Amino acid sequence: MAESTGMRPIAKETIHKLCSGQVIVDLATSAKELLENSLDAGATSIDIKMRDSGLTSITVTDNGHGVSPEDYETLCRKHWTSKITSFEDLDGVTTFGFRGEALSSLCAVASVTITTATRDSAPMGMSLEFDQNGELVGRTAVARERGTTVVVSGLFARWPVRLADLKKNSRREYTRLVGLVEQYSIICDGVRITLSNQTARGAPVVSVRTPPQSDRLTRLLGAFGAQLRPHLVHFEFKAENISLEGHFSRPEGGRNGPDKQYFFVNGRPCDLPKAKKLVNELFRGYCPHKYPVFAIAVEVKGSVDVNLTPDKREVLIRCEESVLLGLKDALMRVLEPDVNAFSVSGVEAPAAGPVGAKRQSSQPCEDLVPPPPAVQKPRLSEQPDHDIIVLPQQVLLKKWAATVSKPPSTASKPPATTSKPSTITSKPPLAATNSAPKKMGTVVIGSCRNRIQNDTYDWKAIAARLRTKQVRQKSKLEDSQRRDFDPAPVMTEGGLSVTDPEEASSALSRLIHKTDFQRMQVLGQFNHGFIISLLDKDLYIIDQHASDEKYNFEQLQQRAQISSQPLIHPAVLELGVTDEAVAIECRDKLEKNGFFVDVDEDALPGQRLRLKSQPVIDKTVFDQRDLMELVAQLCVDPVGVP
Repeated sequence: MAESTGMRPIAKETIHKLCSGQVIVDLATSAKELLENSLDAGATSIDIKMRDSGLTSITVTDNGHGVSPEDYETLCRKHWTSKITSFEDLDGVTTFGFRGEALSSLCAVASVTITTATRDSAPMGMSLEFDQNGELVGRTAVARERGTTVVVSGLFARWPVRLADLKKNSRREYTRLVGLVEQYSIICDGVRITLSNQTARGAPVVSVRTPPQSDRLTRLLGAFGAQLRPHLVHFEFKAENISLEGHFSRPEGGRNGPDKQYFFVNGRPCDLPKAKKLVNELFRGYCPHKYPVFAIAVEVKGSVDVNLTPDKREVLIRCEESVLLGLKDALMRVLEPDVNAFSVSGVEAPAAGPVGAKRQSSQPCEDLVPPPPAVQKPRLSEQPDHDIIVLPQQVLLKKWAATVSKPPSTASKPPATTSKPSTITSKPPLAATNSAPKKMGTVVIGSCRNRIQNDTYDWKAIAARLRTKQVRQKSKLEDSQRRDFDPAPVMTEGGLSVTDPEEASSALSRLIHKTDFQRMQVLGQFNHGFIISLLDKDLYIIDQHASDEKYNFEQLQQRAQISSQPLIHPAVLELGVTDEAVAIECRDKLEKNGFFVDVDEDALPGQRLRLKSQPVIDKTVFDQRDLMELVAQLCVDPVGVP
């Protein structure tokens, strides 16, 4: 046994550095802590100024109530706070900060100077200097209106690894900070927040500017972009101890990435992984290749634990299941039409097209979910000859299920037809010529993309098939329960006898090169769309359409040349502040793809870019919509865009 070196306590200075490194991890958390302090101080105007993207200094100025003279000495000491006095106070905490760690941690990773004045001391204030341990080392009387100004300079100067990373990724870190400040500007009503950055070679550039006395929708459009105005839907949900309110984009307003998805719990920006997954899964049912844009505020009366992580982004909600159910119900009302119609019409089914007709291309997301139809009452002279029954969705689904499980009587059974190959039909009865006229059903449930219109069904055959399927599944379940499981090989087909699933997966995996297709032996074709081929002892099924698309794409990459078409008048691009910052940062990549833009430094944030020319490839012109998609992709994965 090795000789023990003995247990020793860690020095207080080392503990201070270790803990501070967990609170202040990057540029965004540094500015976030100062922003939250200003909000807790009751400020209505907060100005955040960066020099060289935070490498030189971070200055946060507010008009809050200031710091009292008796608190000067303890202002930056570890775990000194005015927010709570005991652990039990966490249940009712309403401020952003409460642990007393922010200023002390900033002193450990940078140089901190604070200038403050209260209502009683203004227009005279005090400039305070602190050392790396948070102790006051100097004070100077200065002129200052009521409020506080915190200057953080030399961020991570004593932390070489983090300083090198900050210098390397300063523009990316600043873009992350813009997105973080966006969230506070959205949720904080009645607060004007401004974020600007000044480089050594240029004038200050404003990235975030909250309009004075603006409502939440205006602030949302400033963050998301004015082009989303027609696609944002406001919703509310209230239940016992729970209140949800926010804006959600319809499928036609989706983005390529999930970078514009904000949650707020009791006024605090935070991350809710389960709620975010729920929202994206609901949205994926209507638009599979896009992500929704939303800002959802959750108000919970009860226990909410925000003391999980140093940055307080993760929260624990006692009634989280109720929140998820309420969120699902509210979003389904947004995505589904409010009125569901069940109509019975006597219109004949349209004739089917040719069997070999070309398959239609996939529709865009906005075509998959049509808007709710306008309900108009017809005039007396235009009354329809069929019935319209408007039912709630739950009642409609019950009637549908009851109809399937219990087929209608013979007298009301719809006539059979052979006009469509996919329609389930049966032979008409012998007395069909003397029976009453038949009606065919048209069913529209919610906003289903695959709508059933003017189709006839043999309800007895459908019910019989359902019963047969149930019996078959029950029989399979009973057989699996009776089967004795033995350690036999998990796979014996294809000449394999492997007991380890990983070995079986490895034995079935193949790596195909382009040269292997020349050695393949073509055996035949299946369904006019798949080629059956043999390579060595393996059988391959090749998708002709996918292969053709891949070939055409590779040929286009080799021969296509991007030319740029100048515009007569430059077009103003209305982007969100984060998208605009990413577009300015990645102007070289935009130009490589044919989009040339100019930056108007004097314009408002979100309207500073002017599109001068757009790309043309093989007589195909790409417009602003393609530019928006390219910028959204750059926000998600800037390295993956060539």
